Amino acid sequence: MKAINYIPLLLASLCLPMASCDNDDDKTPERNQLVLTASADDVVLTETDDNTPVLTFSWNTATSLGSDYSFTYLFQVDVADNEFATATDVVVGEANGSVSYSASELYNLIVEKWGRTAGQPVRIEARVAAKVDGPYFKYPEIATTITTVTTYLPQSKPLFITGTATEGGTDLNEATQMEELSNGRIYTYRGKLVPGTFKFITEPGSELPSYNRGDDNRTLVYRTDASQPDNLFEAFEEGTYSSYVSLADMSVSYAKVLYEHLYIIGNATVGEWDTSKAPEFEADKVNPNIFTYTGPLIAGEMKILAQRDFGGTTIKPLVPDANINSDTEIQITPGEQPDYKWKITTEQEGTYRITLDLESMTINFEKL
Repeated sequence: MKAINYIPLLLASLCLPMASCDNDDDKTPERNQLVLTASADDVVLTETDDNTPVLTFSWNTATSLGSDYSFTYLFQVDVADNEFATATDVVVGEANGSVSYSASELYNLIVEKWGRTAGQPVRIEARVAAKVDGPYFKYPEIATTITTVTTYLPQSKPLFITGTATEGGTDLNEATQMEELSNGRIYTYRGKLVPGTFKFITEPGSELPSYNRGDDNRTLVYRTDASQPDNLFEAFEEGTYSSYVSLADMSVSYAKVLYEHLYIIGNATVGEWDTSKAPEFEADKVNPNIFTYTGPLIAGEMKILAQRDFGGTTIKPLVPDANINSDTEIQITPGEQPDYKWKITTEQEGTYRITLDLESMTINFEKL
């Protein structure tokens, strides 16, 4: 989630065109009434599905500026000593307000958003700003506080895919175990599916509990009782599929894999025209049909192969001598012809992140 770092903008705000300005001079009383407090100075999290708040930040009322003025309270939190560069989105509140977090929400912020090591103590800093609304511009009153949070180490919890679309069919004992990317939270599966349905279970041979289709093909629901709807996901075509399951936000994505491997080749690349040395693209874990490659490009030509063979499937631009900055649409042919390529000039040389989207049939060259 991209942080909306709005509070610092208030500090640099200019007067509005139709409003008067006040420099907060001696006519304004000293403003230091606003206080932000945490419900605890140190919090040790435990892994639980309970959404009960374990940490609450509360604030009082800002210093009064008279009946002509009112306040809007803006709250954010970030890792400490980071100048709120990666802060959470602003929460808008009122006087004597508060914001609470559960153990799982704090884990997601600290480990998933800010990339800190699970199980280690981390200092987090909260901030509330009382934005002033009134006839004259006034700087916001700001209060901060710091709390130390120690996250838990998630326990490994296997997850299995089962259903008529899978190799094990409806035999729950033959359910296929998924790869666990993050203990008890993130899973992937890459394998054959046939036309049919599927869901996810936590133990082979046991129908419950299970994770089923929610409101759409991107959401999960946790099913614990046979009386609850047994809604299933569906595969419509036979092929190799890639699935990505996040129990952290109860989401799922799956798609048929269009190509198992893709290689970048040409004298603009490090492998030049040697197919055995052609660097391989990396498939996205969420969408297997989006590929990325990061590496140098020098003056020369390049295209993309689906096999280490010039006679195989080739991905190329729509025109010859294509420009990497403007010719971003692609075509896929069963062989080389027409032998179109992207042409890199001397001025364009550098390290690039190349993103190839086979669903939108586009390619993007981002110079790093």
